[in-house]
Amino acid sequence: MKLEQLTFTRYLAALTVLFFHFGGTVFPASVDWLAPIFMSGPTAVTYFYLLSGFIMAIAYYRPETTANAGRFKTGKYWLARFARVYPIYLLVLLLMIVANFDTDGKDPVAVLLNLLVLQAWVPGYALSINSPGWSISVEAFFYLIFPLLMMVQHRHMKRLLWLTLILWAVTQLIQIGLHNLPAYKPHTLLHDFIYYFPLMHLNLFLSGFLAGVWFVDGKLNHLAQNRNGLALFLCTLTILLLLVFETWIEARLGFLIDYNNGLLSPLFILLMVLIAQNRGRLTQLFAHPLPILLGEASYSLYLLQRPFYAVYDRTLGQWLPLGQQLHFYLFVVLLTITAIISFKLIETPLRRYINGFYASSGKTGTASG
Repeated sequence: MKLEQLTFTRYLAALTVLFFHFGGTVFPASVDWLAPIFMSGPTAVTYFYLLSGFIMAIAYYRPETTANAGRFKTGKYWLARFARVYPIYLLVLLLMIVANFDTDGKDPVAVLLNLLVLQAWVPGYALSINSPGWSISVEAFFYLIFPLLMMVQHRHMKRLLWLTLILWAVTQLIQIGLHNLPAYKPHTLLHDFIYYFPLMHLNLFLSGFLAGVWFVDGKLNHLAQNRNGLALFLCTLTILLLLVFETWIEARLGFLIDYNNGLLSPLFILLMVLIAQNRGRLTQLFAHPLPILLGEASYSLYLLQRPFYAVYDRTLGQWLPLGQQLHFYLFVVLLTITAIISFKLIETPLRRYINGFYASSGKTGTASG
């Protein structure tokens, strides 16, 4: 099952991460009421986790009534996941270790945790060496538990649903409670636990997985009806308004909230499913080869953003007499081109080579995951 229209949404989400890290002072992020949208990179990462669970369910899950039900091949699954994520992650990590050898690149604990993709589990090390790698550490945990989900989903679906709902609610309570403590400050161990600890994001992956199972089972087919476009517009508008008015909402509630641990996941799931079910102009646009390529290259873009910016800042950033705004957009364009080259010449060949150790990757369906 191919859902190519979802692939491009990864690139759109990745752009907000770039604005959050490097473009906070350029248009349109410099406009007060637009800043919460374009600077929503941390919230976009929650969308990545939801989409990951959704796509993996579509790629591997099959109803009990089908011939391939229950034929989940664990060995081939591990190989496919390793081939998908680790080669380019390792190459960028080694590059950053060398580049930062005078700082955390020479810290043996940081190096070991990053090599094992465990840095998000240890507060204080989540952002070490190559800071975007923390989210890959979280994703690796999801990959680890995915075979367990495949084992229990047919017989214990209701229990899994209740577990996900309870985990979602508990996560929001923990996040709100800790975030509003007088002791809370950014860039502390408490901050690392709230925003980077894998268990704080587990509800997202489980929610995406459940939505993917229901999608394959046909339980969400009604969302493909004629009013899909209107529903998609209203869902998108609601998400954008919640981002714009987050501070206003906090003032009315009397305490801080945060969208980084799944508070918006019901709306993101609805958005994701509506796009997946869309058969109109949006799908025609998003399923064009160029948007698909941009979405496929978004993983390289995400990992390369820090080292590429460091190189750009020391070269073209110094050499070209451009304003801050033009420099940012030139950086984004060149990073995108570099990510596409990485995807075509590094990611894809290495993935095919590693998967070549088996006759297939073990997937029972086709999806970009």
